[in-house]
Amino acid sequence: MSVFRVLVTGDNLAPAAVSILKDIGAEVVLMPGTITPERIAAEMAGAPTQAVLMRGNPLISADVIAGNPHLRVIAKHGAGIDSVDVEAATRRRVPVMVAGDANAPAVAEHTIALILALGRDIVSLDARTRAGAWERPTYRGREVRGRTLGLIGFGRIARHVARTATALGMTVMALGRDKGRIDPALASEAKDLDELLAVSDIVSLHAPLTEATRGIINAERIAAMKPGAILINTARGALVDEDALRAALESGHLAGAGLDTLAEEPPAKDRPILQAPNLIVTPHISAQTGAAITRMGVEAARNIAAVLTQGDIDRANVVNPAALDPP
Repeated sequence: MSVFRVLVTGDNLAPAAVSILKDIGAEVVLMPGTITPERIAAEMAGAPTQAVLMRGNPLISADVIAGNPHLRVIAKHGAGIDSVDVEAATRRRVPVMVAGDANAPAVAEHTIALILALGRDIVSLDARTRAGAWERPTYRGREVRGRTLGLIGFGRIARHVARTATALGMTVMALGRDKGRIDPALASEAKDLDELLAVSDIVSLHAPLTEATRGIINAERIAAMKPGAILINTARGALVDEDALRAALESGHLAGAGLDTLAEEPPAKDRPILQAPNLIVTPHISAQTGAAITRMGVEAARNIAAVLTQGDIDRANVVNPAALDPP
């Protein structure tokens, strides 16, 4: 008989992660199909459930948390926890945990890939060449060497991006949530967002989605960016005003944009942003490498195991450390 029950909001989990959970006597319950708060609540009501392992971004509401008296930990298979009511979890003394550095290398690689693809017009040149154009005599690309990359947010992913960008000869400036927390070996610290936007040839978003950051890249902020700049978003779609971005791409104020995430996912086929020129869109897959998926699953499973067995909890992975404090 299983000691614990772990609900996975997805239809699969890396075998290595499943093994970690089974080793502590946990039953692993997968949830194929559409995930809703009502379905999560129903699953947890069916049997005592001590942990939720979040795949994707299911809504873990205050009602879902309050309705499960057995819940002891919520662990994300990745980094973003904007779909969790963290305050409600903290009130219940349920730690909300992320998968550490597990997805950071993959997301950072994708960020750099979008920067290079836009700078050298890879996607559009491929299409035009296949259509019969041969632009070698006239085409002039843009090197990333010597250009300034501005990072909004300076967590694990942004730090990986900074290291790679520096190796490519870029100058890196960053703006974090707290002043004085930027590692000077990786980036210079921007005085404020206005300074970062004014000097950056490329702006890359790595901030969490909160009420303070929602729509942070709006028409006013885009207008403050350098003419011909590039915008990259591998964080959360709602950080960007998509109508303002489309207008800037159509006017030529921005030379291009690379989005791995959109405000609506999956987007409707007629979503206006998808018609913008000089735009590369990928389906929120920056972390979806085989190695990263395994690492995220393993780290999420380790987080759960540490809480359920009262082992050593990696506090760096805990979003709400107050949940660990004595009552």
